[in-house]
Amino acid sequence: MRSTKIPSIKSVTSISSLTLLHFAWRNLVSKKLRTFLTIFGVIIGIGAIYFLLSFGLGIQNLVTKQVIGNQSIKTIDISTPNSRILKLNQASVEKIQKLAHVNAISATYSFPGILKQKGSEVDTIVYGIDQSYQDSINLNLVAGKLLEDTDNKSVVINKAALTAIGFKEPKEALGKQINILIPLANSSATQESIEATFTIKGVVASGSGSEVFVQNFLFSIAGVPVYNQVRLSVDDTKNITSLRKQVESLGFQTSSPSDTIDQINQIFKFFNVILVSFGAVGMIVAVLGMFNTLTISLLERTKEIGLMIALGARTRDMRKLFTYEAVLLSASGAVIGIFTAFMGGRLVNLAMNSFSRSRGVLQSFELFSNPIWLIVGLTAFMIMVGLLVAYFPAKRAKTINPIDALRHE
Repeated sequence: MRSTKIPSIKSVTSISSLTLLHFAWRNLVSKKLRTFLTIFGVIIGIGAIYFLLSFGLGIQNLVTKQVIGNQSIKTIDISTPNSRILKLNQASVEKIQKLAHVNAISATYSFPGILKQKGSEVDTIVYGIDQSYQDSINLNLVAGKLLEDTDNKSVVINKAALTAIGFKEPKEALGKQINILIPLANSSATQESIEATFTIKGVVASGSGSEVFVQNFLFSIAGVPVYNQVRLSVDDTKNITSLRKQVESLGFQTSSPSDTIDQINQIFKFFNVILVSFGAVGMIVAVLGMFNTLTISLLERTKEIGLMIALGARTRDMRKLFTYEAVLLSASGAVIGIFTAFMGGRLVNLAMNSFSRSRGVLQSFELFSNPIWLIVGLTAFMIMVGLLVAYFPAKRAKTINPIDALRHE
């Protein structure tokens, strides 16, 4: 008669992860009210953090957009602290252009002028620009076309100036002629003024004040020797600091949109921390609720766990069982909470845009930002919290003595 060798407990294969996951799910479903309240707590905690962080990031983007406007962050604006000693002339531009990391350079003029059209006269600012300046500032074109190098009798006008001279619609003004007078007194120009008739080629949204853009060579022909401003386009944002130091060593002053962005980021760094601290209150409640659920589950199932161990389950299987329960609780709560907060943000944003339009604000805006890194990061964070919460119940389950557990009432 052949003997049959009975396998020892140590030789028994561990319970598969899929089976343990099924056990974890079955246990959570069997305690519907407790599971619902635990997941609801996670939804409130993670949803509050996501909603507040999304709001903080949205306001940060909105403020940055409003402050920076249509400027490229890879630019440096150059001016002179004392135009009598150091001048921004052609020689200075050629010297700056030879510096490393300069992609393009544009020199601009700006003078007050008078805009005339069919008996209407409007005070305006006239900017002499070139193609490089247009590329760096990204003018918000609403009708027509921007200036080209050959446009010596064409202008681009902003909506504020357009309204001031009597046009209601941007397209209505395209092709119309206007007269512009630009006094050049005290500019050391060879001409006393520039006065000519121009054709409106394009309309832009560039601010609340009246602004007109013409080709800068019109000022060069008039003999204006000094530029009001020079703008550099840098090949990479990481080279802005070094290039600014080189320009400042020549005696000029520099500024960059990156300065403003850094200041805004510093302010909102603290603002977002404050917002997260409010959401963290709900998260603490959710963590305590999850810990309580897992601990009670362990106490209720002590006999069941002892029986499973006696039948050959490994102690590490018991650890995995509670880990899976924690992951199911935290992951489901995180997904539902983030989705709920996302939809809540969309509804608030739609309501605020609708309210703004009723008050005459036509431009839409986004109060909430939903970057992928925030969604993935908070989901991963909540799962990690679940694993940490499950540590003590899982450790306790691992050390249960099956004999004592089977005697447990």
